[in-house]
Amino acid sequence: MLSNTLYPLFTGLWQGVLISLLLFGPAFFKLINVGMKEGFRKGIWLATGVVISDLLVVALLIYGLSDIINHPLFQKIYSMVAALAMIAIGLKSTFHKYKAFLLSYSQSTVKGKNLWSGFLLNLVNPFTFILWFNLLSTVALKYESSINIQKDLSLNILGILMSIFLMDVLKVYLSNFIGKKISPRIFYFVNRYFGVIFILIGLFFIFTFVKLLL
Repeated sequence: MLSNTLYPLFTGLWQGVLISLLLFGPAFFKLINVGMKEGFRKGIWLATGVVISDLLVVALLIYGLSDIINHPLFQKIYSMVAALAMIAIGLKSTFHKYKAFLLSYSQSTVKGKNLWSGFLLNLVNPFTFILWFNLLSTVALKYESSINIQKDLSLNILGILMSIFLMDVLKVYLSNFIGKKISPRIFYFVNRYFGVIFILIGLFFIFTFVKLLL
């Protein structure tokens, strides 16, 4: 009886693992970056910001804002905002001077900054909304014949969120472990590599924006 009750939660847990392994969005690269540069605890704050933004998106979709999110005008504006944000972050990392990078490397970042950084970075990504819209639709369809559909749906989504957060924590731990093994100079080039990744993501969002205009 207990296993049947918690089945949606267990289903969400493995779904979350799969999603986390397949997703390589801006939040993923930021988690690795912060874990390597600023340590495990700062990375946890970033991961917390990411999961809070996921929770907010889920709440917005459940409480009837899916029509607005699916509106073409919203998608166009959001794609362009996301593109500009990603390119700005990428340019800052890519063209960061070495001496300035060493100075920032040695400085401690406020924990709350990483929380907001994770929250905003994940929220500004249009594919966060697309992902959760598709997930909610699929999960709701799975439990449409259930007697306790709201409970089962909630447990499944909770399982996904828990699993994604724990996987993010694991990414931070591993990246922090690697970060302790490399010198600041090597990380400087790693940081520039992440900058290029963000620029490419931004260009992809511009491509998405142009497609929406056609």
